[in-house]
Amino acid sequence: MWSLRLIFRKNKGFTLIELLLSLGLTSIIILSLLSILDFSKKASIIGNETDELMLNGRYALEYIKKEVKSADMILPSGKIKGLNGVYQENVGFVIVTKEGQGKRFTTYYRKKDGGLYRISGLVTKDEYPSYTALQGHNEVCEYIESINDTRLDQENKIIYLELKLQSNSGQELDFKTNIFIRCPIDY
Repeated sequence: MWSLRLIFRKNKGFTLIELLLSLGLTSIIILSLLSILDFSKKASIIGNETDELMLNGRYALEYIKKEVKSADMILPSGKIKGLNGVYQENVGFVIVTKEGQGKRFTTYYRKKDGGLYRISGLVTKDEYPSYTALQGHNEVCEYIESINDTRLDQENKIIYLELKLQSNSGQELDFKTNIFIRCPIDY
């Protein structure tokens, strides 16, 4: 027993091999923990982006559906003079609602920055306005990549809404819905 105490008292430091082994094991443990932390961070970012895309897409669909269901009339976008020329990426239809003595004309278009915008204007005349009467621009949602497959089926009285959203990291989500139109359509 006394001999073990003497051995430990003589060895006051670590040998080179013990030092290298401890550094190697410590670095393996630290790198493993950092790798797990990095993976968790990336998974969290992807999850947040997916949630953001889903919230934006669902909000836009529900917002447009609510306006279509409360419409008094639906028009093809070609009925509004100059609309298809200025806002080439529009949804293809205009929602008309009666407000007091006038009518509110509302449609949606996509800007190059990826936003879906609502454009609206109140007209008191009994004729269809030009696109310049639609002054109010409000952003409905972000991350819109395409609305090209959105269209108005006049024969079956259905609006096919298709929104393609893309996050900054390249993740994509598609949203599709069909809205059966209850109000009249002016051909």
